This record gives sequence, structure tokens and C-alpha cells, in this order.
Amino acid sequence: MILKVLQRALFLCVALTLLPAALNASEISVRPFLVDVELVPRESHQEIITLRNDYPTRKAILFATVNEITVDSVGEIKEFVSPVMTDRTNTVTSWIEISRGRVEIEPGETVEVPLAIRVHPYAEPGEYHVFIGLVEASKRSVAEAIALGGDADGVIVKVVIADERSDSMRIGGFMIDRFVTGDEDKLIRIEVENLGDLPSALEGEIIFYDSRGVEVDNIAIDSAGAVVNPGETTILTSDVPLDKELGRYKANVTLQYGVNQRASLYDTTYFYMMPLHVLLMVLSGVIAVSLLITLLFRRVLVAQEYDEAGDDVVFYVKDGHEPNPQEHDIDLKNKSQ
Repeated sequence: MILKVLQRALFLCVALTLLPAALNASEISVRPFLVDVELVPRESHQEIITLRNDYPTRKAILFATVNEITVDSVGEIKEFVSPVMTDRTNTVTSWIEISRGRVEIEPGETVEVPLAIRVHPYAEPGEYHVFIGLVEASKRSVAEAIALGGDADGVIVKVVIADERSDSMRIGGFMIDRFVTGDEDKLIRIEVENLGDLPSALEGEIIFYDSRGVEVDNIAIDSAGAVVNPGETTILTSDVPLDKELGRYKANVTLQYGVNQRASLYDTTYFYMMPLHVLLMVLSGVIAVSLLITLLFRRVLVAQEYDEAGDDVVFYVKDGHEPNPQEHDIDLKNKSQ
């Protein structure tokens, strides 16, 4: 608050030094003395400048001049430059609209001169000062020389362009391979898009948690000074720091950004750490157990078939075959025949 009061006091002091004619008695009065407005890009503001001719018998002829000024210990009045030759986003004189024709005021009469301030759509935020001279002269070139020399009556206009640009970024994707089996699967990709009006750099960290929610590792994320411009998308990359651990993990990313105001982004992803050598061991164990179960199952089936057959033994004898009986043969002939 104190700083603003001091700035306003300095502004008034310098304004008075820029308008020496205003401190002396003059037959042409100009009102208002100061115009102080706060605007935003694309906004317009209207003012009326009142001119009064206090000469008893003489008609006054005036010309309006527009010059940018510096409000500091120097109090410089800058020469007018045509808007087509300037960057209109930061040239306050290109935002001023006032009639440049001659203004004639009869003795004792008052004339109103419209003043319009139309801020450029992409005006840069900041504080701007301009001097609008109302100079009594025979022609415009003479009036401009008098105003540039600081010997003219007029109006000082202060225009403050508020910085309403916003910082806004979004994480479009936080990606780690679902199954991490080797170094080639450890790539981390974070896609970030700048949706705001200001360029911004990113920094933050990724924290890794195991299936029990215990933090197991973390890594820093830094854009290495690279700035993401409005409307652009960048990809931040890193590597999963875990190596031999087997299991399910959660990764939380936190990114900070902002110029006018710091803000944070958050995202989460899940993945499984399955080192190749551990995966092969597990796969070999599964295959061995599967084979063992298969063998045991077959043995159970064979034993069950024998149990169902009982003690009966089935013999098959071919018709018409009567081999010579041997001592070890079983005589199947009917003994009663």
C-alpha cells in the first residue's frame, strides 16, 4: 500500500514538471489534468477533454498531439512514432484515438474533444504513460515541436494493463509398460500440454510404492530448463529405478509449474516388475509342477481301471484251433465227452 502511494506521488510530481504551462496563468484551460485507468487487452475507454478559450476577443486555434512519456526522475517526452512502425502490443500511443485536425474555439466558448483508448487485443501487461498535448499553434508541425519541448498544456494519461494471462497445464499421459521384464521395458513417458497463456518450465518427482503402500524409491523429474510454450505439448522421459524386485507397484508423479502462480499436477499408474531371470525360474517351476501333477493323475486313472476290473480273467479261444496240448497248457476240453 505504501509503495503504491509513493508511486502515485512520484507520478504527480513528474507530471507537474512535464506541464510547466499548467502552473502558469493561461488563456486556454484544459480539463481533466490527469486520466488514470486500468484496462485489459481488447478493452476500450472513453473520456471527454474540455477546452475553454478565456481570451476576451481572440479566437484560439489548437492541435492535439500524442507523445509517450516516462514517469521517473528524468520525465522524458518521446517523439511520436506512427503505429505502423511500432509493435502495437506495447506502444500506448497506438491505442489513443483523438482528432488530429485543428480545433477552433471562439472567445469565451468551451469545446469538448472526445478521447478514446482502445487497447490492443494482445497488449503486454504493464504501466503506460502518454501525454496528450492541446497546443495553440498556427499549424500541426509547430504544435508537435512545442509539445516535444515540454511547453504545452495537455492531459497526462496513465494506462495500466492488468496481467490476466493464466498458467494452465495438463498431464495427457503417464505411461509405464504394464509388465517390466527388462531394461528395455523401463521407459517412463509423461506427456504434458500447456493450455494456458504463458510459457512455463516443469519440475517434480515420481514416487514408487509396493503393493503394501510402502515407498520403495523415487526419482526427480526436470525439464532441464526447457520451456513449454502455450499450445505446445512436451514429453518428459525417465527410467524405472527398480531392478530385481518382483511384484505389483504404483507410481505417483507430481509436477510443479507456473510463472504468475505456482501450481501442481498429479497422476498415477500401476505396473508389474517381472525380471526375466525370475520369470524363467517361475515358468520352469510351473512346468515342473504341471508335469508332476499330470503323471500322478495318470497313475491314479490306471489304478482305478484295475480296481474296476476285479478278479475275473478273460481268455479268448479261437474256433477250430486244436493245438497239441503241452504239459504247461491248460486243457479246456470237456472231460465228460
